[in-house]
Amino acid sequence: MERRTFIKNAAVIGAGMAAAVPATASPKTLPVKAGSIPSVNGRINLALIGARNQGGRVHLPSVVNHPDLHLSAICDVDQGVLQSALDKAKSLLAEEGKPFEIKGYRDFRELLLRDDVDAVLIATPDHWHVPMATAAIRAGKDVYVEKPLSLYMEEGRDLANLLKEHPQIVQVGSQQRSGDRFLIASEAVRQGLLGDVHRIDVEIQTRQGKADMWEAQPVPAELDYDLWLGPVTWTDYHPDRVHYNFRFVPEFSGGDITNWGAHHLDIVQQALGMDESGPVFINGRGRRNPAGSVHTPYYGIDVDIRYANGVAVKLRSSSEKSGIRFFGSAGSLFVSRDELVSNPPELLRSFPRGLGASLRKTKGSHLTNWIECMKSRRADNLHAPVEIGHRSATVCHLANIAIELRRPLHWDPEREVFLSDAHANALLNRPVRKGWET
Repeated sequence: MERRTFIKNAAVIGAGMAAAVPATASPKTLPVKAGSIPSVNGRINLALIGARNQGGRVHLPSVVNHPDLHLSAICDVDQGVLQSALDKAKSLLAEEGKPFEIKGYRDFRELLLRDDVDAVLIATPDHWHVPMATAAIRAGKDVYVEKPLSLYMEEGRDLANLLKEHPQIVQVGSQQRSGDRFLIASEAVRQGLLGDVHRIDVEIQTRQGKADMWEAQPVPAELDYDLWLGPVTWTDYHPDRVHYNFRFVPEFSGGDITNWGAHHLDIVQQALGMDESGPVFINGRGRRNPAGSVHTPYYGIDVDIRYANGVAVKLRSSSEKSGIRFFGSAGSLFVSRDELVSNPPELLRSFPRGLGASLRKTKGSHLTNWIECMKSRRADNLHAPVEIGHRSATVCHLANIAIELRRPLHWDPEREVFLSDAHANALLNRPVRKGWET
């Protein structure tokens, strides 16, 4: 279907617009600028893009009163979500006796034109991660972009290549990379403390979503649905296919495989020393709702992944614990966000003190790691730079493709192509709506 007409003028809540952005402007046509430096009393001037769910519940409270940050803008295509986020920020600032100086935007292109914005935090649905990060990098902004980095493999590679030409500090929100339990587990595997690791089980929760058939519904006045879709081929509006429910719609997301899988497979990559590589074999099965259902993600999955060193990874659905279990010749180790346990128990107690420190580049949280790297301009100290985020997201995309094609696939992680499989390689890319090419 033809691309719908873009909004003539982006609505801006709050006083003061930086500049008008043409309705035809795309991430590719926004002006390119050099990087900036912290500009508000020595703090980094930050904009939050995407103010619902992860953006509003997690990131907004973390950044609004952060001593190293000055939150100057919030952007969301849903005016109701935007206003709620502005009200929440105003309340949080008032609790600390601080003034409210945050401007609201419906169109992210407006705020990227501001010279006084140093960095952006992108917490949008998955299909916007790479296009917005691309535009922000070209506009001279540092970026924190939520996981999974990409909607499909090739756009992730494009973003990693773009950073070779730009000095921006870009962190992917794979926050388990900054968690002590996961750092200890990864380092234990890398140092051989489990003996020879031959198998890794990754269990994640995968949700079915709604199996009801759906029809187009009227777009609510407060939502700029055309801008919400952005680069994705037009699909009609339905309230159960936007906001958080985007995760169950393959046009916008890879389902829970790219949701929880992007976290746990990322740790597998780290533990195996494969941060700039990946597996060589994938085969999988899964279920999904009938075509035409409101939601059609894969669930009930069982995926076999193999690396060139012979390590076999089993990715499967679980209704119980979500986590990673490493099996080695000296014992096994299970790690999740709540647990780190070994079998036998004395194996964990034998680990040296300070294990995992070699993988930690800075102290503190994942957000703190990004902030410290922005201040030092040391991209090599990022815990989850774009190359790592791209490679980990790629493993998730390979799993989804293998389930879809229902046959074994052989992957070349160096050239990032399937071997002798044109059909599979065609699924590494997706069409982009005219005007949103990056």
